[in-house]
Amino acid sequence: MHGKSKSLADKFEYVMHGLYKMSEDDSSGTVEVIAYISFGALQLMLKGDQCRMGKFKLDQRLFLLMRKM
Repeated sequence: MHGKSKSLADKFEYVMHGLYKMSEDDSSGTVEVIAYISFGALQLMLKGDQCRMGKFKLDQRLFLLMRKM
């Protein structure tokens, strides 16, 4: 295939992108941000403090790249 540029995805067997929603949990006394990410049938929940989770934005696409070990 001439002219096809290589991408990071070429190094992985399984590539997905997901959209997510965010919420806050203050039940522990400190505010934690929760990001819910859906990759089709695969669901992921990330939970962390506001400082670390501040880079995530609503409707941002996140990519999951996996390869066999």
